Amino acid sequence: MNDWMDAEARVDRAHDLYEQGRWVEAAAELRAAIDLNPYNAAWHFNLALTLEAMEQYDRAAAEFTSALKIEPDDVETLNCLGVNMTRQGQYAQALELFERIEKIDSTYEPSYCNRIATYSEIGEHDKAETMFYFARQYKDECPLCYYNMGNSLYVRGLYDRAIWCWKQTLRLDAKHLQANARIGDALWAKGDLAAARPFYEAEIRIDPKDVETILDLGEILMELGQADAAGERFRSVLEQDPDNADAHFCLGELALKRNQLARAEEQFRLVLRIERNYVGAHAKMARLLLAQGRARQAVKHILAELKRSEGDADMLQELGQMLIEANQTHRANSVLQHLVQLAPQDPYAQHNLAVSFFMLHRIDDGIRHCRKALKLKPEYPLALYNLALAHLHKGQITRARRYAAKAITMAPTDAQVQRLARELGGMGFWASLRNRLSPRRDKQNF
Repeated sequence: MNDWMDAEARVDRAHDLYEQGRWVEAAAELRAAIDLNPYNAAWHFNLALTLEAMEQYDRAAAEFTSALKIEPDDVETLNCLGVNMTRQGQYAQALELFERIEKIDSTYEPSYCNRIATYSEIGEHDKAETMFYFARQYKDECPLCYYNMGNSLYVRGLYDRAIWCWKQTLRLDAKHLQANARIGDALWAKGDLAAARPFYEAEIRIDPKDVETILDLGEILMELGQADAAGERFRSVLEQDPDNADAHFCLGELALKRNQLARAEEQFRLVLRIERNYVGAHAKMARLLLAQGRARQAVKHILAELKRSEGDADMLQELGQMLIEANQTHRANSVLQHLVQLAPQDPYAQHNLAVSFFMLHRIDDGIRHCRKALKLKPEYPLALYNLALAHLHKGQITRARRYAAKAITMAPTDAQVQRLARELGGMGFWASLRNRLSPRRDKQNF
């Protein structure tokens, strides 16, 4: 067998291996064929597709580029490289490739269709919509166009229109990957968990190994109160991938909901063993340890979470609160001051910062931030309660009574507020009684 025949045989084997999902072996056969004949653009193209199946996108891009050196005007290769560039976040290069296709063949619909996705990624949604209408001039019924347009609408919060687009995708291609899952995402975003569930289930029937969708379905079931069904989904992920940190994290959250604290701790420790920087796992561990009175160990996890939560306002809120509970008041104050810089219009951030100032005996600073919290959220009984306490501490009984009275109207059944109001009422009574009973002292002449 000569080199040419050997190369052709290797390409045929590569095709069979690719169809079986044996991508590493398929890539090896294609490389061997290319070594024998490096001037066949189709082989470079097929190797690129195989590398993409292995999620080696940078290497795939190199092979698409090699194919283009041989056939520079091949629109299919240009299109695939454009999609690859979009996937890698190289949006300017992707757009250049799609525009190059348009100059070669203005009727090639995928160059418009895929620009919908590229423009959506960079937030230029008007241009994405323009590409959608251009594409439909050349192929009116394209499932991918509707799918890409749905993604653009979804990120803008236009959920109903996005759902309509994805349903059009499924009308044209009933097994289009991720279309059902995206409808589920949109319904979830709208708060309709029960309606989202069957779409996730439909996606899993199309692709039973879609781990991300199985996890999403598990979370939906957990939110719907179907803990056993949720646990089955998370465990099914671990059957495919025993070291899936997301599945272990979800099982930890499920154990927390069931108050199975030891099991939850075991799962979160597994998460951190698999992925030591997993976002949220240290915070969960800290919460568990605080509940067990293990404050010193909890603080270590809080500080570990802080390293990766610089710009996450919600996480900083939680970590600051936990530092207060762990009596790490100075650290809490520092975290909460940073949080207030990130989210100055968040009344809860302002209030928690106020509490940390009170604990540091910086009463005036605490009062200032409590008042800011009330400006942002006038009906905030806890802020009113703490303001009443702060003014009581300063001996300003009238102001304290005023804030306590407002708090009791908003939270009439709150035992703490009731107790403070009674205490302040009593203080007012005894103060007035002392004034009435005290003998009047006339001025003395000297």
